[in-house]
Amino acid sequence: MEEAWSRTLARAGVTPGEGGAPAVTGVPLALGRLAASGRRLGPGAEAALPATVAACRLTHEIGAPLAQVLERSAHGLTEAGQARAARAVALAGPRASARLLGVLPAAGVLMGAAVGADPVAFLLDGGAGSACLLAGAGLMVVGHRWVAALERSARHAGD
Repeated sequence: MEEAWSRTLARAGVTPGEGGAPAVTGVPLALGRLAASGRRLGPGAEAALPATVAACRLTHEIGAPLAQVLERSAHGLTEAGQARAARAVALAGPRASARLLGVLPAAGVLMGAAVGADPVAFLLDGGAGSACLLAGAGLMVVGHRWVAALERSARHAGD
């Protein structure tokens, strides 16, 4: 089994080191060295490494077939990745809408100036225009925080 893990990791371009005896915990030496090295791997591999080490330990302790445990772990990681991608797609629309709504006030001021009005003078006149400016800025901040909270909630709901 040690040889298979070493070859598999070598084919993937990972060389965790050589020598030593198999780990007592049931984790192959090559895999254990890779996990202990702290080496940066791709996002999928970084998510799979702890699950793989845990699967090796579990199968060593209870005597279950490693292939089936690894297959189920891989299936779970695949589903988690698909759910994460689906959340990202679902959040793309609201995120784009929030950006558009954030740009609209500035676009309105520019369009007002383009047609000959003086929106800046109105907004800074100290009267109703200034009240509108403050109310609009406050509502933009509230809206931005609300969208950020909804986004955080959606991310944490899937974790």
